[in-house]
Amino acid sequence: MKKFNLVLLIILVAAFVVRLLLVFSAYHGDLNNNISWGKIAYENGFDGFYGSDKSEDWPYSAPNQPPLYILLFAFIAFVYESINKIINSLNNTIGIFPSGLVWFWEEKGMTLLVKLPGIIADLAIAIMIYQYIIIRPKLNNKKIKALLLSTLWLFNPVIIYSSAVWGQTDSLVNALGFTAIILLLNRNLIKFVFLFTLSLLFKGSLAIFFPLLVFMLLKQKLKIIELFKALMVSLITVFTVSVWFHPHVDFVQWFINLYTQRILPGEIGYLTANAFNLWWLIDSGKVYDSVVYFGLPARIWGFIFSLGLISFFLYFLYKRYKEDRVWLAFALSALITFLFMTRIHERYLYPYFFPATLLIAYVPATIVLYIVLSIAHLFNLYHLFWLPDFPIVAYSYDIPFFVPFLISIQFIVLVGYLVTLIRAKR
Repeated sequence: MKKFNLVLLIILVAAFVVRLLLVFSAYHGDLNNNISWGKIAYENGFDGFYGSDKSEDWPYSAPNQPPLYILLFAFIAFVYESINKIINSLNNTIGIFPSGLVWFWEEKGMTLLVKLPGIIADLAIAIMIYQYIIIRPKLNNKKIKALLLSTLWLFNPVIIYSSAVWGQTDSLVNALGFTAIILLLNRNLIKFVFLFTLSLLFKGSLAIFFPLLVFMLLKQKLKIIELFKALMVSLITVFTVSVWFHPHVDFVQWFINLYTQRILPGEIGYLTANAFNLWWLIDSGKVYDSVVYFGLPARIWGFIFSLGLISFFLYFLYKRYKEDRVWLAFALSALITFLFMTRIHERYLYPYFFPATLLIAYVPATIVLYIVLSIAHLFNLYHLFWLPDFPIVAYSYDIPFFVPFLISIQFIVLVGYLVTLIRAKR
């Protein structure tokens, strides 16, 4: 066991080094929002932070992320300023102090800090994958599978690109959310509710799993008192994290308005927000999802398609409730919502990759679907960002039917998973 732990440590260090080498390879405009929100919250305090929802009142755009997200970047602003003061103090008092470090920190220190949480979460998820597989009693060759799948996760270009190159925080919300889901599988309801609530207070991206989570809760036949305790834990968590931003008697109404009017609607109400999915095939331009098709708005059609397919595979999960099928259901939920919902950003397929990685431990053949979808999705992530600069890759999008080809691959992968679900007999 110690030998395998050492190998895992070496793999983690190698993955960390690779990410550090890529940190300064690109700078996405999204980082400007995160940095500015964190700096404003740190300097001005949290009470009234969300204030105006008009973009012109903010350096880049009005904050549209939940309270825990803002708390993270306010803490990063604090860390940056603290380290900056220490470096400048040492530079002024120690004659041989490397002055280049002052310029490095001023120019690149914040970029490093805002990307670091996502990178650390990448490593944490890899450890979670390893530990999950190791303790599963019904898996063969557990140690080998645990190492291989942790490595697959760490060196999947999609995962590296999201955290180290783009600087997104998808790995953080997924680390919280999927840790919670594993706890739910182990019937630890209170810890599940606490961590999943935190994931929603950081970002609402895992709300796509609500139908499946409700199904899992129903399968566990929980007592009313257990559900009541879980509800209380969730409400206390929401209040503890969010009250800093509105410590007033109308907190409940403020919190509801924050989510319904600013966070959940998002900034872009188009059919697709650069996601290569069904709606891209219908109209990839800036068309709002209120457009009507066959008597219903596109947004409603998105819910109908998604919930219809999710209900379909929940039926098969009901017939045979096994952990491998649970992870298949989570992977399918993420893929289905990405392909059929409107207002989807290119990054919103991220929740697919954790359950799909675990699924390979149970159904090794699904690694083919995993790799194919990873490649197709990497092209989607690169689209409109175009960094690092790869002209040949950028030119490929000008090839007629190239993007529809990538979308077709995703639908083929979806069909492949549905067939796997239907044919599973264990």
